Amino acid sequence: MTPRERLLTVYTGGRPDRVPALADLSYWHAGNGGGKFIPGKTDGANRDKVAALLALHRRTGAAIHVNLGSFYREIPGPGVKVASGIRGEHYFHRLETPVGTVEEIREWSPVTFSWPIIHHMIQGVEDLKVVRYAFERISYAADWDLLREADAQVGALGLPLVQVPYSGMGFLMSRYAGIELTVMLSIDSPDELKETLAVINSAHAKICRLMAEGPSQVMIHSDNLSADVQSPPWVLQHSGAHYRRMAAIAHEYGKPIVTHIDGRLRGLLRTTADLGFDGADAVTPAPWGDLTPAECRAEAGPRYVLSGGVPPGSFNSNVPLKVFDMQVEAWLALRHQSPALIIAPGDQLPPDGDLARVTRMVEAANQARYD
Repeated sequence: MTPRERLLTVYTGGRPDRVPALADLSYWHAGNGGGKFIPGKTDGANRDKVAALLALHRRTGAAIHVNLGSFYREIPGPGVKVASGIRGEHYFHRLETPVGTVEEIREWSPVTFSWPIIHHMIQGVEDLKVVRYAFERISYAADWDLLREADAQVGALGLPLVQVPYSGMGFLMSRYAGIELTVMLSIDSPDELKETLAVINSAHAKICRLMAEGPSQVMIHSDNLSADVQSPPWVLQHSGAHYRRMAAIAHEYGKPIVTHIDGRLRGLLRTTADLGFDGADAVTPAPWGDLTPAECRAEAGPRYVLSGGVPPGSFNSNVPLKVFDMQVEAWLALRHQSPALIIAPGDQLPPDGDLARVTRMVEAANQARYD
C-alpha cells in the first residue's frame, strides 16, 4: 500500500497493511527559513510554500494531509467590505458594514514564528451585530481546480484533507473575541451570543455541504478543541447541534469527517464520537496530554480514528531517544485493539524538532504491520 492508500483505508474504516505515519511539517518549515505564512490567505501554508513542504515529507517519509490549500472562496455580501493584508510586522483583517466596522490585528512573533492576535475583532457585545451582518450575507464558491492541483502534487505521498471552518463558538474563542470575552458574553449577553453563533453556523454549514458535494475524500474540521477551555458540556451546549449537522452532511455524501483536538482530551474524544465525528487529528497523549494511549482508545471506542500519539516536544534532541521510542511504541501498540490508528507528532512538529526523529517514527510505523 502507498501512504495515500493507507490513510484512506483507515479513514474509511478499513485495515491497512501497516499503521500510517504522517506529520504536519508546516510549522517546522516556517521556523527554519521557510518564511512567514500569510494567515489571511485561504490557501493555508500558501501555495508558494507547498513544493518545499512536500520536499520535507519526501525526505522524512511522513505522509502529508493538511496545509495544502483551502478549497473554497468567500464572497462578501452586499454592503460588506472585507480587507486584509500585512502592514510592516502586523497583519490586519477588517470587516466594514453599514452597522459598524471591526478589525483583527496580529503581530509577527520571531520567537514563535506565528502571528498572535493583539487586538480581537470583537471588543464588546455591540460588535456582534457587525459579525452577524457579514455572515448573514456571505456566500461561497468551491475551488476544485486547487484541490486537483494539490492532489496531483501530493500523489501517493499523502491525502489532502478538505477543511471546513470553525463553528461559531470556535471562531469566537480562537479568533474573533478570545476566550475571556467569549465566556463573559455567554454570561452577560447570552441571547446575543446565541444568535451570533447560529448565524455563523448557518453560513459554515453551507461550506460543509459545498465541500462534501465535490471530489473531496476526507473532511476535517477544527475548533482547536481543548477540554480545559471548551469542556464537553460547553461543546454540547454551544456547538453540539452544529457538530451533528456537519457530520450528517459529510455522511450524506459518503465522506468521513474528523475533528482537530490539539489540547486536553478527557471527555472530548467520547463527545465528538457521539456527535458523529469519525476521528480526531492532533491527539497528544500523556505525559504532555491528560490521557494515556490506552485511555484514548478506551474513551474513543474501536471505530474512532486516533491520529497523533507522539508528543511534539519529544522530537527535540534533548529528549532521550529511549523516551521517544517508548512513546512511539506505546501508540503503535494500539493497533492490536483497532486499526483506526495513525501515528504522527501531536499537532505539529515544532521548529526545534529533529527531522531524523520523524523518519525514525515512520520507520517504526513501517514495522507495525497487521498481516
